[in-house]
Amino acid sequence: RHYRMHMSDIGEARFLPALMAALQVQAPGTSVECHAMPHGGIAEQLDKGELDFAFGFLPSVTGTEHVTLMEERYVLMLREAHPLATLVGEGGPDLAALARLSFVAVRSHSDTLRMLEILGLRERIKLFASNFLALPAIVRATDLAVIMPSQIATEFNAGGGYIVVAPQLPLRDFTVSLHWSRRQHSDPSHIWMRQLICGIFNST
Repeated sequence: RHYRMHMSDIGEARFLPALMAALQVQAPGTSVECHAMPHGGIAEQLDKGELDFAFGFLPSVTGTEHVTLMEERYVLMLREAHPLATLVGEGGPDLAALARLSFVAVRSHSDTLRMLEILGLRERIKLFASNFLALPAIVRATDLAVIMPSQIATEFNAGGGYIVVAPQLPLRDFTVSLHWSRRQHSDPSHIWMRQLICGIFNST
């Protein structure tokens, strides 16, 4: 069986390692194809069978079956040797401290941009990157800070070298869900994959 899924770049980094490891053991004949689709077309593509599943924070996707996979939060990450590291406490910097930082942001992830805009810090963005996966190397090599989901920040910091804190950001809490079409709700292969995905990620 071949499954087509919507995931962002950061979704691929978060979900695919565990999912593919499970498929390798439980269904080695299964293949997966991922795309990052415009959110406005996801529901239609699910209904047409062009997508089997959509992962992510997708509040604009309506008319689908869906289940919550995890509750997430945006955090701030900067390098340990950052010259302003002393301003970052366990609870995260206040607005005055945030205003002294410079940021790298990912243009395709509008929520992080919106947070900085609400805080009046858009002019503090010094780099617009095309995806999240380049950010650890950029943050490690520079004095730029980044706002990103907490679980992926924790994975990036597994080897140390970064400070990860959770300041009081607007819109910082969000829900990651799995979406699928009502037309596929009773399909046995769909049910099997949904149960596998939920079994992996509802507990992580």
